[in-house]
Amino acid sequence: MTSLRNFSKGKFIPAIIFFSGLLFCHITGNRGVYPIDSFSHFDSGFRILHGEHPFKDYWIVSGFFIDYFQSLIFLLFGASWQSYILNASLLNGFISTLVYYLFIKLGLGVKSSFFYSICFALLAYPSSGTPFVDHHSTFLSLISVIFLILAIKTKKLYFWFLIPFFLFLGFLSKQVPATYIFISIILIIGLHLFQQTKKESFNIISILFVSSSLSIILLIIFFKFVSIDYKDFLIQYILYPSTIGNERYTTLNYDLNNVFTNYKFIYLALFFLLFFTFKNFKKEFFYRSIDFKISLICILIFISLAQHIIVTKNQIFIFFLIPLFLGFTHLQVKNNQNLKKFFNYLLIIFCVLATLKYHLRFNVDRKFHELNGVQFSNAVSSVKLSKKLSGLKWISPRKNTKQETLLEVNQLNAYKNILLKDKSKKIIITNYSLFSVLLDENVSSYSRWFPGDNSAFPIKGNIFFNKFSDFISTTFMNRKIDSIYILPDVDERNLTDYINPNCLIKKKLDYKIIKFDIDKNCKDFTSK
Repeated sequence: MTSLRNFSKGKFIPAIIFFSGLLFCHITGNRGVYPIDSFSHFDSGFRILHGEHPFKDYWIVSGFFIDYFQSLIFLLFGASWQSYILNASLLNGFISTLVYYLFIKLGLGVKSSFFYSICFALLAYPSSGTPFVDHHSTFLSLISVIFLILAIKTKKLYFWFLIPFFLFLGFLSKQVPATYIFISIILIIGLHLFQQTKKESFNIISILFVSSSLSIILLIIFFKFVSIDYKDFLIQYILYPSTIGNERYTTLNYDLNNVFTNYKFIYLALFFLLFFTFKNFKKEFFYRSIDFKISLICILIFISLAQHIIVTKNQIFIFFLIPLFLGFTHLQVKNNQNLKKFFNYLLIIFCVLATLKYHLRFNVDRKFHELNGVQFSNAVSSVKLSKKLSGLKWISPRKNTKQETLLEVNQLNAYKNILLKDKSKKIIITNYSLFSVLLDENVSSYSRWFPGDNSAFPIKGNIFFNKFSDFISTTFMNRKIDSIYILPDVDERNLTDYINPNCLIKKKLDYKIIKFDIDKNCKDFTSK
């Protein structure tokens, strides 16, 4: 009975939510792989511990903060798959607990706050399970939104101070959707300041300015400390990605499917919220209330995230908005006694059904990582590849039988053994970015990803093509690279388009591996 009373008072609930969020992400993170995404920060976190850094040692267009956070986790817990997925799990646990805290502060009951927070935790980062730039950018930015709501509600200045800091971390994880959410936050802050006294507005603006300035100053100091040239950051993180965005916007297509059908249940959750918002408009000065501002925030956040997905054409991962919006709706229902009982049951039933639907689709079937077509009974233990991957059940997209999965793991083992025998300075070009950790040797290449388009680095025709070509040549010289291995999952043009062919001596090895030895007598590596 004492335990039940403590639960009803909420004493243990934050810890329960945090560790539930941790566990949900841990389970899905061990359930299959989609190599180009699942391993995107695995080797890069490792190479930072060995003295290499993004922008100066490998080209990146996003994921700056995630790489360094991953390196810190590896430093504390060792480089392994379980410490790798801790990156995503920690953020999932933290933001889910923060959602609970927000609901409590807004006046939602302990049990209802617990319910919606658990549903949120189940639909948030577990859709990926492994560190992913879109998720990190979204949730770090969403933390800023939560602090904005708390700042408006409580009038405490330290919440205002935290808004720019977490939004900045979101931007350093990926430029969008953080930028879209930044614009949304600016609009809401502008509305709020318009309704405040001059003194209150001045205090808020001062705090935001100090926090923003401090975030930028800390980044500059960090760049100085690790010897990253701000020009490299500007080109790789700002200027080059803007060319990708411009190309995508020219081919942008809005249709019924990608604007409405894909998000129909999020629209329904938002409809419930807006129904009560408009119902409450008859109240005097309702437009000044926290409920009205929350409704505006929800509209803007949904538009920001949906726009991001439409532009990037990535898998949809924003169904965590459903329990979040329904929790806000539940708060407004409390003020309508005539409708309270009916709508409370309706909201809870809808939330349970929606959460189960998307849990099965993304956490069980692993749709986000293109695994919804595989039979998970055909997965094999990744210990066959390395003890560092212990706990990971290996299966990847388009592997329909256990024999195909075993063949993939055996081939990776063969690649590892070939690399182990080569004692020269080498790099490997592949989307299986795990060999540096497995070999305990930095064999990672000049780019984190090789997606086959211009989304990771400039291809021919891009204005930054020569810049990237020079970057590769400089990398080879600085690291004194002797040879480059290219695995079958990546086209050799990812090298030969950028490096002078006369400087490369091509060899074909077993398992369809291509090896290029570098001619040390070559005076100009750059492709002409």
